[in-house]
Amino acid sequence: MNFSPELMISVGLLVVEVVLILLCRQWAKKPIDPLKPRLVNPTIVLFLLAVAFLATAAHVVSLITGVQLKPRRMKGMQ
Repeated sequence: MNFSPELMISVGLLVVEVVLILLCRQWAKKPIDPLKPRLVNPTIVLFLLAVAFLATAAHVVSLITGVQLKPRRMKGMQ
C-alpha cells in the first residue's frame, strides 16, 4: 500500500472532521439558555461537517484505490 503524503493529510483531515462532528453533536444536545441565544445553529454546522466528511471520505477512497470517482450521466444527456 502506498502511504503518500496526500493520503496521510486526507486521513488526518477525516479524523479531525469526525472529532468536530462529535463536539458539535455534544454542543447541540445542551439545553438552550433563553438568556444566552446561540449565534450559530448547530444543526447547520453538523450538516456542513457531514458534507465535508462525505467529500473527504470519497477522496480517501479514490486515493486508496487509485480510481477517481466519476459522476454518472443520465442516458438522455450527452
